[in-house]
Amino acid sequence: MKKHTFKTAFIALATGLLMWSCSSDDNSLPDEPILTDELPKNETWVVFNANADWSGGIYALKDNKSRSMNLSGIPFYQVSYSAGGRVVDNTLYKLNGASSTDIGISKYAIDKQGKVNAAGFLATPNNTYETNTLIVSNTEGYYWDLSAGGLKIQVFNPSTMQRTGEIDFSSLTKGRPYEAAGQLILAKNDDRLFVDLQFGTRTASWQVVPDEEKVQIAVYNLKEKKIENVTTYDKASHLGLFADHVLWSIDEVTKSLYVIAVGEMKQQKPASKILRIKAGQTSFDTTFELDIKDYQFPSDFNRILAYNDKIYTTISDRPTSYYGGGQHGVSYRKDIWYWNEIDIKTKRAKRLNLPVDNFYSYQNPFFHNGEIYFLSNNATDNYAGVNQYDPKTGKIKETIRLKESGRLMGFHIITP
Repeated sequence: MKKHTFKTAFIALATGLLMWSCSSDDNSLPDEPILTDELPKNETWVVFNANADWSGGIYALKDNKSRSMNLSGIPFYQVSYSAGGRVVDNTLYKLNGASSTDIGISKYAIDKQGKVNAAGFLATPNNTYETNTLIVSNTEGYYWDLSAGGLKIQVFNPSTMQRTGEIDFSSLTKGRPYEAAGQLILAKNDDRLFVDLQFGTRTASWQVVPDEEKVQIAVYNLKEKKIENVTTYDKASHLGLFADHVLWSIDEVTKSLYVIAVGEMKQQKPASKILRIKAGQTSFDTTFELDIKDYQFPSDFNRILAYNDKIYTTISDRPTSYYGGGQHGVSYRKDIWYWNEIDIKTKRAKRLNLPVDNFYSYQNPFFHNGEIYFLSNNATDNYAGVNQYDPKTGKIKETIRLKESGRLMGFHIITP
C-alpha cells in the first residue's frame, strides 16, 4: 500500500455515535446550530482542504474569512498530502513537506498578507514509516524515526528545526523482530514523557502483530533523565495507528492522559478501548476503561478529545469494519460517524447535534477559548465545515463551511 493509503486506513478507523447500551434513554439534543456573522477579528483560521487524491492546500484566513467560504482565488501553500497539521505556540507544523518525497517535519510561517510560507524542515529521509512527533513548545520537541533506532526518541528544537539529542529506550529490548518506542504515542505530562512500546512482527499487514495481547507505555522522567516505569494493560492492542493522527489526549482540567487502543483492525479483537493514566501517576488506571462494545460493535474508537471528565469522539450509527466488504475502507467512510460526548463517570454517551461525518478528515476535536471545535464532511448534505460547541451551555454555532472547495481536512486557530 502507499503510505497515504495507510493513513486512509486510519482515517477509516472511525469515530462514533450514540451509546446504545449505556445511554439509549438519553435522547436529548442541544439547540439547532446558531449561525452568526460575528467573526473573531484577532484570529487567523488555518484551513487544509483536499481533492479526491488527497492533495490540497493550506490557507490562512485573516480579514478575508467568513462563515461560508469559497477558497478559489485565495493564495495557498500546495501539498501532495493535505493532513496532519498542528498548531503549537501559534506556529503551524505538519508532518512531511510539499512533495511526497519530503519525509520529515515541516514548519510554516504566515506573513501579514496571509500567505503561508515554508519556515523550516527537519528531514528524516530514511524513515520507513511516518515520523511521529511531539512539539511541546517553540523550543521543545521530540520525534520517532525508525532509521535512527526503533527504541530511541530523538530530541529537537522547533525554533531551529535541528536535532539536539536522543532518549534511549534500548534497555527495554526483548530481542523481537520488530521493536519500537514512541512510534504512535508521544505525550508529555507532569514533566514525564509517555511513549508506546511495540514488540512483535511486521508482516504484509500494516499493523504490527504483537507478541502478547496487551498494550504497554514506557514513562520517562525528563527531570531525572531515567525510565520511571513500564505500565501494561491486558486485553487491548495497538495504541493508535498513524503519527499524523494522534490517539491520545490530556484533559486540560483534570490533567489525566487518555489513550485509544484501536485493536486489530481485521478481526476487531480485542475490541477498541479508551484507557487512562491519571494525573501524577505512571501506571494505567485499572479501574477505568471505555469499551466500544458498550456503544456500537463491530466498530472502533478513532478520534479523541478529553476535557473536564468528558470524552469527545465519534461513534458509528451501525456496525462497521474498515475491511468489511468491497475495497478496503470504502464502506467505512460512509456518512455513519456521529460526534458524541461521553461522561467519564457514568460512561453514558450523548450524541451532539452536529453534522454527520464520513471520516475522510480525521482531525481530533480541539478546545479553544471556552469552546470545542469539531470538523465534519459528508456526502448527504455535501457538507464540509467546522462547528463550535460550548460544553457549559450545550450551544452550537457553525464556525465555517466550505463551498465548492473540496474536503475540509484540517482547521486550526492562531491568535496574536
